[in-house]
Amino acid sequence: MMEFDLLLLHARIADVFRYRLFEGWVGIRDGRFIAVEAGDPPQGIRAKETRDLAGRIIMPGLIDSHLHIESSLLTPRRFAEAVLPFGTTTILSDPHEVGNVAGEDGVKWMIAASQDLPLRIYHSIPSCVPATSPEIEWTYRVFDAATIRRLAGQPTVIALGEVMDYRGLLGPNERLRAIVRAARENNLLIEGHIPTLAGTELSQYLAHGISSDHTLTFPAKIQEQISKGLAVMLQTKSLTPENMAALAQLPDRSHIILVTDDIEPSLLIDGHLSRIVALAIETGMPPLEAIAAATIRPARYLGLRDHGAIAPGFLADFLVMDDIATFPPAQVYLSGQRVASAGEMDADIARENPAQPDYPGIPGPFAAGDFKLDGNGGSGIVGAQVVALENVESTLTRLEQAALRLQDGCAQFQEDDGLALACVIARDGSSRMVGLIANTGLREGAWASSVAHDCHNLLVIGRCREAMALAANAVHALDGGVAVATREGVTASLRLPFFGLLSDEPVAEVADGLAAVEDAMRRIGAHQTRPFLAFSIMSLSVSPYAKFTDKGIVDTETRQLIQPFAPEDEPVA
Repeated sequence: MMEFDLLLLHARIADVFRYRLFEGWVGIRDGRFIAVEAGDPPQGIRAKETRDLAGRIIMPGLIDSHLHIESSLLTPRRFAEAVLPFGTTTILSDPHEVGNVAGEDGVKWMIAASQDLPLRIYHSIPSCVPATSPEIEWTYRVFDAATIRRLAGQPTVIALGEVMDYRGLLGPNERLRAIVRAARENNLLIEGHIPTLAGTELSQYLAHGISSDHTLTFPAKIQEQISKGLAVMLQTKSLTPENMAALAQLPDRSHIILVTDDIEPSLLIDGHLSRIVALAIETGMPPLEAIAAATIRPARYLGLRDHGAIAPGFLADFLVMDDIATFPPAQVYLSGQRVASAGEMDADIARENPAQPDYPGIPGPFAAGDFKLDGNGGSGIVGAQVVALENVESTLTRLEQAALRLQDGCAQFQEDDGLALACVIARDGSSRMVGLIANTGLREGAWASSVAHDCHNLLVIGRCREAMALAANAVHALDGGVAVATREGVTASLRLPFFGLLSDEPVAEVADGLAAVEDAMRRIGAHQTRPFLAFSIMSLSVSPYAKFTDKGIVDTETRQLIQPFAPEDEPVA
């Protein structure tokens, strides 16, 4: 006689191995699927609880195999509350944001804060702390091979986080190569970050054991990466009709995976990985294949052999759905226990967060004079280097040159020149730079944030030095967060007291706070589709093709620092 804790009858079962729905029944015991069968159950079965699903679909819980919890601006418990109701039951989190702010102790904090939650959270060890090297940007701690060996023994660690310094791995960064070797010695999966490599350079990078890429992609890139054995991860920006058409031509799509990567709290109000699944279907991916790309495929990629399918012996993490692509699910189950219904958690996650470790606070206070372009007080026409955003949708930038007038070290902007100041200040106050940025849309005012990928030093962008000081001082007073100011005062702010990155408030409150900040950014001219994300990535030193650090402007392809303008004895003709 078969006995179950939960018996589900008259279900339509999503088979992610054969891409089909079939009518049948499911028996669950001790948190796992024991029986998954077509038709009706035989006589004599006993169960503590029996549910008749009356033709509803059951499908595996969604698995997000590449993300950063910190991009949600939420602590792990609040993140779990936000994503579980939309069907995400398992994630691989790369805590490199907290790692950059608080070092090894910060990573341990994220792991500890993720324990005992009704969301399966696995972790990768950040590979790039800092994202490039200490010569290019300041960070509180520098990770090395010994760091990886120590953290590899932490619970739930299964991977080395994305190797973002792809040029460094190919060239001068011996510290990074030793980190990758240590990861391989500890049998960790090694995640990639490959925005520009192709041909022999791609092959050399992959030869270090890299297993995936989640960066912006296009058909030729997908084809080469699949042929070279990579898991190709598609996030929102890669779900284009052109890519969907290219995927349809592949004879084997088992290495195509859907991920979120970075997703702000405002987007979490309406979904999580569910949004990517729905978008993939909308742009042409067959529905059951989209489900497979967010369940069994990431499970196989991560080496989680009992995750991602409704099959005997697998963990009973599943969703009850009215339709294959209609989210949120009617119910969400983890280990056979219901945790969410109709888009809401069934119970609050009341656990306390661990105490924060020591880490540098937010520098300040500041005066308008701290945001001079030339700290020596120079005057005249200079040849300025300008980091220019390419469009309002992406964070791609290019390096341009412009003639700029200085007066006592201060940039003299013209009304329609499209320029603004960008300043990065190390969290310990030891170094700073002020440079020029173009195409932000700013007409006035300033924005400041301690969320500044990936080292999360203080980043200030503005047209007005007085407003820059006001915004920066607001972030300093908040002990971390983001603020927008005009010359008259601060117009919006959001406090992020955990590492200057995270809030422990519910997602709706954080989303409202960020929405107010973005509204204030738009009022002073910011025209990006996602202005907070776009601005905060202007300090990401591995993001093509030029970005800012506390040391200068970085050419991210050559890994060279560039000073913001030429000396006065090299005037522009």
